[in-house]
Amino acid sequence: MRHPATSRRLAAHVAVVGVTTLILSSCSGSSHPAGSSGVASGSTSATTGGASATEASSCTLVTAAELSRAVGVRYTAIQGSDGSFCNVTGANVTDSFFFIIDKEGAPPNTWNAQVAIIKRDDGSETSVSGIGDRAVQGAVKEFATEAKGYIVLVTNADFNNPATASTFARSKTISQLLISKL
Repeated sequence: MRHPATSRRLAAHVAVVGVTTLILSSCSGSSHPAGSSGVASGSTSATTGGASATEASSCTLVTAAELSRAVGVRYTAIQGSDGSFCNVTGANVTDSFFFIIDKEGAPPNTWNAQVAIIKRDDGSETSVSGIGDRAVQGAVKEFATEAKGYIVLVTNADFNNPATASTFARSKTISQLLISKL
């Protein structure tokens, strides 16, 4: 028979694993088709910038330092779980966000599919001019741009920053920087 403390620790561990799995699946689940991009995978952090999206992982297109200079926020790391999904860590947890760069192509990696996802996730979408071939922002957290045959999605870059939450200023700057590297 197991000791009661061991059973409680096991139950707590199972609960943590379950919640972590749920959170991760909600971030990279069917909402954002990161798995079928034309981008090579394999990077775990960004140390150099400047490679095209077809030559290297999306997470190596820019460095944390480049993002910091462009946005005016201190970012400390860029880590990827595959070739197109990139987590950006801010010095403050509220500054952290993620971006996805996918080669546009067959469904679900189409502009119309991305706009529908933003509308579903954020409740609405508004067209934005002057960034890429076309751009759209959601009501709360998601900003997408289509440019050079790619779809760039930036999520949560402005969400926790009241000064830019309604204008998506950070998301726009980040999108422009990423597009410039494609």
